[in-house]
Amino acid sequence: MALRSAGTLLMLVIAIVTMAGIARSAETDALVQPRLIVWGYSDGASFRQPCGIAFDPTDGAIVVANKGDGRIETLSRTGRPLSRFVHRVLRADGSMVDGSPCALAFDRSGRLLVVDQRATYVDVLDRRGRPVTRLDIPAGHANAITVGVDGTIWVGTAAEESRVYRFRRDYTPDGYWGEEGSAPGSLFNVTGLAVLADSTVAVACARTDQVIQIFTPAGGYLRGFGVHDVGNGNFSLPSGLVATADGRLWALDEIRQTLQVFDKDGNLLGTTGGRGAAPGEFAHPSSLATDGLGLIALTDREIGRVQVFAVSRQ
Repeated sequence: MALRSAGTLLMLVIAIVTMAGIARSAETDALVQPRLIVWGYSDGASFRQPCGIAFDPTDGAIVVANKGDGRIETLSRTGRPLSRFVHRVLRADGSMVDGSPCALAFDRSGRLLVVDQRATYVDVLDRRGRPVTRLDIPAGHANAITVGVDGTIWVGTAAEESRVYRFRRDYTPDGYWGEEGSAPGSLFNVTGLAVLADSTVAVACARTDQVIQIFTPAGGYLRGFGVHDVGNGNFSLPSGLVATADGRLWALDEIRQTLQVFDKDGNLLGTTGGRGAAPGEFAHPSSLATDGLGLIALTDREIGRVQVFAVSRQ
């Protein structure tokens, strides 16, 4: 998986956004402040269906799973193109094919974890995109991933046999939990994972009665909130979930085009977004990431865009 020199890559559009040029509501400004918009990366073409995003903890670079082109594309924290490669996956027959990366995370060693819709495992890659190892998923299909402050890796699976798998920081399996169903404490189509400051695990599901549920690290159900209904605090299709260092939990909705923020107990603190292409508006937002230092980033799948925001202080 050779990387192409950044000098050969042509950025389509980068917009550094300042608050002076943005007319947003007071509620939006209270939650997030737009900092960067990237409409494309290379070869005169925009992103195609970006569906995963992560911040590199070593330098703050923004890494995007450009699903439509099967590529992993890296930008500097200011939006400058750095590198890219096609993600290749191993099939059951031993052949390698171009992948369809859909979720990303970095582990505590600075290695990139890649969930790919065409793979039955999670790829672990070094900083040059070379394979290091794989996290095998015994059942179901990996769809969401996050890493705790202690280095524990959590992987959620979608559709049939929805579970949450746990791996130690050295990549050895450490069990799993979850029983498929829609009732509180059950899992059905995991779409987002986040680890809170107290080490509990927040799980977003597309087809459970409570959209966001909080579990102990061992899988014990604690509480849940948000339902598939109208109104703020509820959801249609959760598509991204992150916890920020201040204890807040941020959740995207790909159908409602919103970003909602909750406290650790599930109380709604605010909502921002709305359908559109202006800064702070969304077009099928498909993934969410935080750098742990006050920034969050998301991908607008429909229009091929990345947005970076500074989050407000509580």
